[in-house]
Amino acid sequence: MAAPAAAQSVQFNAVAQSEIGYGTNPFLAPGLTEGSIFSSLSIAPNLIYQTARSTTTLQGKYSRDSYLHDFGHTDSGNIGFVRADRFTQFLSQTLTANFQTTNRDTITDPTVAISDPLDIGRRTTTLSGAYQLQWQATARDQISYGTQVSRQSYGASQDPALGSILSSYTQYGVNGGYTHVLDARTSLGAQVSVSSVRSKIYPDSRTVQPALTAKRQLSAAWEVDGHVGVVFSHIDGPFAKSSTSLGLGLNLCGTYPRTRLCLKVSRDTAPSGFGPLRTTTSVNASVNHDLSERSHLVLDAQYLKDSSGSFSRTGVSVLRNTNALVGTATYDRDLTQRISAGFGGQYRSRTLTGYSDAHSYEATVHVKAKLGRM
Repeated sequence: MAAPAAAQSVQFNAVAQSEIGYGTNPFLAPGLTEGSIFSSLSIAPNLIYQTARSTTTLQGKYSRDSYLHDFGHTDSGNIGFVRADRFTQFLSQTLTANFQTTNRDTITDPTVAISDPLDIGRRTTTLSGAYQLQWQATARDQISYGTQVSRQSYGASQDPALGSILSSYTQYGVNGGYTHVLDARTSLGAQVSVSSVRSKIYPDSRTVQPALTAKRQLSAAWEVDGHVGVVFSHIDGPFAKSSTSLGLGLNLCGTYPRTRLCLKVSRDTAPSGFGPLRTTTSVNASVNHDLSERSHLVLDAQYLKDSSGSFSRTGVSVLRNTNALVGTATYDRDLTQRISAGFGGQYRSRTLTGYSDAHSYEATVHVKAKLGRM
């Protein structure tokens, strides 16, 4: 008799959202206070194929913001691929690929045009891929290995000074980790990651980061995990420079029947389009609360500190010391099983060394529709 066919399924779903609102200074230009009515439309489809031992996901998203006056429009597109395979009870792998293109200037974008607040013609494109292998060596020991590569490039800018200092770059990396389960609530481990950055016009750089990891179930509701280590950085070139800094990450989350709270802290060193490696410290606090079965409230606050010193090219001084704050509140109510509506608000601020502070306020109402099998 023929062997029975392995279970297979194909699922499609999508989330579409339309939004209208009013916002000031959407690109956080220093000293700008003008505002505009705007509309936003986004669609995020997902196609999922599952077998007994693998899951393949093709996902995408497109969004467009259009401003009634002064700020034109911005758009953003993303296509992602995820393949997860479980070869045996002890061995599994994950393969990911992602393509993203956007001209949306955001608070974490190091290429924001500080000289022309209305310069939205520049486009950023990122192509990345990663592979991760996990082996459950024993009931208490897990070993992982991964490799990744990403390419970030920038389109032409209407600002000649900005265009002369921006540089596309390619980043290569490998990582390895070991985790040991001490008991039902605690696990400890170690990891190391190596990254090499090759820039088009700036000196190449690399980082090596060994770290210790830990995870602990504090109670039935609360869990904490994190890592702490040292980042060894080196920048090549005639003025080669090596440095050592602290790298860490901490996640503290509590889950209750109607509420989930999380506090996340991180400090990391990464490349940028401006040449020097930048060190970013981030603190994020979030609350997701179900007011009822149909009503949901999300509160989120994030503080960012970004620094890497000054860099000079073609007579232009690039100042890379930034402090930023983002606060968001969103209310959403399910009108039907597939349609929801709500409103929200956001505040953003940024202090850039050598320039006046930038502030942004935003208020919106939205309608969201879920399509396909959810």
